[in-house]
Amino acid sequence: MSKETKMKKLENIPKKNIYEVPEGYFDKLPGMIQARIEKESPRTHFLFTWGTTLKYALPVVFIFIVGLIWFNQSDDKKGDFNSILATIETEDLVAYIGESDISTDELLDAALLDMQDAAAIEDEVYGDVYDEDLDALIEEFDIDLNNL
Repeated sequence: MSKETKMKKLENIPKKNIYEVPEGYFDKLPGMIQARIEKESPRTHFLFTWGTTLKYALPVVFIFIVGLIWFNQSDDKKGDFNSILATIETEDLVAYIGESDISTDELLDAALLDMQDAAAIEDEVYGDVYDEDLDALIEEFDIDLNNL
């Protein structure tokens, strides 16, 4: 089919106005639009309305609370070193160190002790041994300190 035959067929179709507009519709249209606009209450548009504020603020607050709870729980689990170490019995620590391949010199090099810590360790190891008791033991067993 050529263009001319198609054109002829289109020309042969009768032109009908299938849409009917009520009489005076376009004359009344601006008045109807104006009436609808006046019926709507004037709104003041804020940058953030309550819906928008809640939409963005609630997830942020929720994430903050979850993070705070998680952070506090992780702190409770960690505890400080001294409180964890205090739960371990001295005999268990001595046994662990005795079974390990760590020498005393390596332990002393790694330890950062002040005089209070050294005194506390000495009291724990030697207990409440006083000089008088020590002198009595030396005399009782007849120990010569010069030959040691």
